[in-house]
Amino acid sequence: MRIAYGADDDNETTRAVLDYLSGLGEVVRVGADRPWPQIGAAVGQAVTGGDADLGVVMCWTGTGTAIAANKVPGVRAALAWEPWIAAGARKWNDANVLAMSLKRLAPDVAVEVARAFFETAEPDPDEAANIALLAALDHDQPPSSS
Repeated sequence: MRIAYGADDDNETTRAVLDYLSGLGEVVRVGADRPWPQIGAAVGQAVTGGDADLGVVMCWTGTGTAIAANKVPGVRAALAWEPWIAAGARKWNDANVLAMSLKRLAPDVAVEVARAFFETAEPDPDEAANIALLAALDHDQPPSSS
C-alpha cells in the first residue's frame, strides 16, 4: 500500500503516526515545508492521481488540511478524533484521506484513529448509492432525488 502523508508541523504525535504508517507500506511524504492548504491539496492530488492508495493529513486542528484536500475532485477527506469516527468514515463514506489534529491528539490516540481508518478496508455495500451521490457532486451533477 502507498500512503500519501502531509503535515504542517513535526511533533511526537506526527512521528507516532508516521511510524505506524511505515508499517503498512510505502509512505509518500508530500507538501513538505509548504503552507497547510498546499499540503492538504498535495495529499489529495496524490490520492486521486494514483500516486497513493490513501492519504493522511495533519495540521493543528486537522480541519484546514481536510478542507484543502476536499477541494480536490475525488477526495473524501474525513476529520477524525476517535477510532469510531475514522472507521465510520471508511465504512459509510468511503473516505480516502484521513485528517487528524497534531496538537489535540495524544500519539497513542492518533495511532488508534489511523489504525481504525486503515483496518476498515471496504465500504459498506449498503452505502454504495450514497457514495455514488458523493462522487456525482465532484462532477457538478445535482443529486438525484429518485
